[in-house]
Amino acid sequence: MVRLRRTIQILFLLFFFWLFLRARYPYQVPVPSDLFLRFSPLAPLFYFIDNLTLPAFLWPALIILILTLFLGRFFCGWMCPLGTALDIFSRFIHAPDNSQNQKWEKLRPVKFGILLALVVMSIFSLNLWGYLDPLALFTRFTTIIFYPLFTLLGERSLDWLSVVPVVGSWADYAYDIFKEQIMPEMQSRHTAVLSIFLLLLFIFAMEKVTRRFWCRYLCPAGALLGLLSLTRIFGRSVSSSCPVCYQCVNQCKMNAIPREDIHRTRVTECIQSFSCASTCPPKSPSIRYRFRWQWPPLAPDFSRRHFLRSLGGGLVTLGLFRIGLSSPTKTETDRLIRPPGAVQEDEFLDRCIRCLECVRICESNGGCLQPAEFQFGLENLWTPVAIMRQGYCEYECNLCGAVCPTNAILPLPLEEKKHTPMGIAYFDKNLCIPYARHEDCIVCEEHCPVPDKAIRFELKEMILPDGNRRTVKLPYVVRELCIGCGICETKCPLPGAPGIFVTRENEKRLPPDYISPHSHPEGENEKQQAG
Repeated sequence: MVRLRRTIQILFLLFFFWLFLRARYPYQVPVPSDLFLRFSPLAPLFYFIDNLTLPAFLWPALIILILTLFLGRFFCGWMCPLGTALDIFSRFIHAPDNSQNQKWEKLRPVKFGILLALVVMSIFSLNLWGYLDPLALFTRFTTIIFYPLFTLLGERSLDWLSVVPVVGSWADYAYDIFKEQIMPEMQSRHTAVLSIFLLLLFIFAMEKVTRRFWCRYLCPAGALLGLLSLTRIFGRSVSSSCPVCYQCVNQCKMNAIPREDIHRTRVTECIQSFSCASTCPPKSPSIRYRFRWQWPPLAPDFSRRHFLRSLGGGLVTLGLFRIGLSSPTKTETDRLIRPPGAVQEDEFLDRCIRCLECVRICESNGGCLQPAEFQFGLENLWTPVAIMRQGYCEYECNLCGAVCPTNAILPLPLEEKKHTPMGIAYFDKNLCIPYARHEDCIVCEEHCPVPDKAIRFELKEMILPDGNRRTVKLPYVVRELCIGCGICETKCPLPGAPGIFVTRENEKRLPPDYISPHSHPEGENEKQQAG
């Protein structure tokens, strides 16, 4: 069973990466790339708290929750890509077994406290669960850290091998496949790399302290699945002939077997990894897995004191956010530009799980979306924001809405997306070449994708510093036509600050229940209609 479990873990991990790599332009896939994110056990709970409904597009998560009632916390041990990555990393660093670090067991209630605090904040419309959701976390790590590093090292390695006489032709062939299948766009470069890397470093470094530190003590999804596991009917059974060698206790990834009574199991912690059965002496195996209900189950160590602390912590966090902890300035808020199809801001922050799936797919075509950093405030941290100097919103692309797992960005038909403004462009007359230098520059107008051109010129005679006169084409923005795509800002030839910039003024945000009149009836916008 251990080999089967490991095989399924690897297959789910490969499935995750396959979906991740398919999230690119042109987006033509048989399976939606956000499917894995819809397996998140936390999504139905917090979506229901926010909307009092359970949308159909979260059916994978609902199946996980129902099966957990009978099979226990199997998702963590068999399907979660973050858990699989931690297991692989533990084997490389030789993580200590449970006999060496019992002192950390007092942290077990923390994950239940985190879950309670997130629920309290969500009731008061502050949804922060996406920061700690394991599937959103792993997608975020892959988008910002793993994938860019892999493509950078892969491309440089193949470049180096291509000049080696013996393997040069093979390396050239491999490079072509690599560029086509793995990295069809330019090398990824993102903001917020440091903050996301520090979180990744913490989660993986704590494996040196104890195996699955994140899953044991901090993961709110694990806490929810653990609570649902109290009713499970499939689990570990120990025969009376057990020699009590404690090998199962020491090797259990989650330390779910109490040393004082190895016949019992902490069902809220057991992830059905079968590690205990594999370590049982083969000549006289004492551990079996079978359908039976362990009654009464070992309740989670979550006392009234822990409950009150978690409740207080959630309310204090809510209060700090609501009174403006690290609130962005008005200038920064004006540049907090969301992608076309984004719902109204309050609802957007409630729905967005900071998975950065939209950032990943935007990088393959336009590349304006980036994870927001701390200057936009803690509540906006790692949400997608358009940084137009970095990239632009491609006129012929509507893929960010197609891959959003929670409908924070609605999937608009392409023609409607082309008429949905993200903001509006303004000229900085102190920098723009025609205004500041009295020289013609038509770069922004040339790149404007709107058929009737949202940037136009007026001829005006200017007096030069030497007293001569010159007729200059002064650009201006047609407000009714500008969609704020930002290509003018991206392509502005000035070094440093551009002569034209986009603000969120004139943006069109959609209501949460919006259904496009151009939606395809056969299911092109199935997620949108379900939401």
